[in-house]
Amino acid sequence: MKDDNDGAEPAASSVAALNLLRLSQFHDDPAAAGAERARKTIDAFTTTLSHFPSSMPLMLVALDYSLSEPRQIVIAGKKDAPETKALVQEVHRHFLPNTVLFLADGAKGQQYLVEKNEATRSMSSIDGTPAAYVCENFTCKAPVTAPKQLAELLNL
Repeated sequence: MKDDNDGAEPAASSVAALNLLRLSQFHDDPAAAGAERARKTIDAFTTTLSHFPSSMPLMLVALDYSLSEPRQIVIAGKKDAPETKALVQEVHRHFLPNTVLFLADGAKGQQYLVEKNEATRSMSSIDGTPAAYVCENFTCKAPVTAPKQLAELLNL
């Protein structure tokens, strides 16, 4: 039995569907296995969603996420650098549903990201200054280094 009600705690299926969709953003292939499993999970609750949508608000968020164009923001820079923090803060100033934020700081953890999404290998700071890469549907715009420039990209 799978709970079909997001109460005070969201149903496990709703959380799983949304997390699988987010994790699929790590891969170059938007049709990755995680996204397919998420779609099957959402499909399993079609009857509930069509008759009682207010009973599963987080599953509706997952459904919206699955129907949107993938959007990623990669901040390339050392995580403790003030310039990197300023770029991250700029991203957090905006309401960006269905967007995944990555930090490419060159640490060991980034190896996983590079293995799963080869495009991040070429994303690095520019002349020692942290840079932000805004990508939509796995196509990236030119990197920016100033929070003001990043704000302009995010407002488009």
